[in-house]
Amino acid sequence: MDIGLVHPELIYPRGAEKQLCKLSYYLDKMGHEVTIYTFEKEESYLFNPLLENVNIISLNTKWVLNYLFELNQFRWANLIRKISSKIGDHDIINAHNHPAQWISNFTDIPTVWMCNEPYHKQHRLDNYLSSKVKSTLSISAEIETMVKDRYPQMQVETVGSGAGLDRKIEHIENEYFDLVFVGPLHPKKHQLDIINAFSLIKDKIPNARLHFVGGEVGLLSKRLKNSMIELAQKNQIEILFYDSITDEELYSLYDLADISVFVPESEPWGIFPLETMLGGINTIISDQCGAADVLPNNKFVIETGNIKQLANKILDVKENFDEYNNETMIASKIIRENYSWKAYSKRMENIFCRFK
Repeated sequence: MDIGLVHPELIYPRGAEKQLCKLSYYLDKMGHEVTIYTFEKEESYLFNPLLENVNIISLNTKWVLNYLFELNQFRWANLIRKISSKIGDHDIINAHNHPAQWISNFTDIPTVWMCNEPYHKQHRLDNYLSSKVKSTLSISAEIETMVKDRYPQMQVETVGSGAGLDRKIEHIENEYFDLVFVGPLHPKKHQLDIINAFSLIKDKIPNARLHFVGGEVGLLSKRLKNSMIELAQKNQIEILFYDSITDEELYSLYDLADISVFVPESEPWGIFPLETMLGGINTIISDQCGAADVLPNNKFVIETGNIKQLANKILDVKENFDEYNNETMIASKIIRENYSWKAYSKRMENIFCRFK
């Protein structure tokens, strides 16, 4: 097949962009012709090695001029129209993050939308431009419900996403109890909950080090980081921040990690917790994390925002390591077999064949 993928930007090394680039890489390996269309691409993009055999057509235009997304809608419609003029003779178009699905209104090529997260507000322009999508794929059961509520006319099915590691995690022993978190600094990611939880158990885990990987995005991030630093200093908890790091630098942190924690609200999927489980790291996630859908039970799941429950779960994982490690091994087997990037790409290929 000749497949066109549309995504607003290739700038940030976040989960949705990794999903797109891994999909492109494996579709190419399967023998398909792959082209990505985007508003803006960073020249030294972290995922460039995955895109060596992929055609990339960029408008080289800033995709966000105002972080109030409502103010960007009409501008995006114009950019999507410009992209449509560059669309080749593809068998299928796979749109990813909003507003990529609008391309369906400017071409007769069947469009399948991989909806990681629907636009959060009713918007007349969005409803109109999204109306010709052939099929919508959701990343989790919760997102499927959201899409059906937001776009009741759409055909929706849940396909999940993928995760994987590029090398084995070594598990280096040291005198610390190392925790790792990966994700942009934002109140919705609940990084402050992790520090609050450790403040409740600091006497029982005095040698803790908390590693936070993820850059600042706007004023809210800066305020959050300051609050995290103040709280950690008050409770004499060691925290370390990492902005943009390479995969190898990230894996070096995985090597150190005794536990990983990912407890955001309204998280569509969660590549990071699936990676740490694949690496044999006991991982706590929130009940609003889409990745919880693929786990065999709720052993590692806590209620979002419940700091006391999080503190108790961290302590339980530390004190009952072997029991939790066995659960991690069961979960990692499920992830490897059903939610590898190759398995995800194969599911997508099968769906494309239905609509081309």
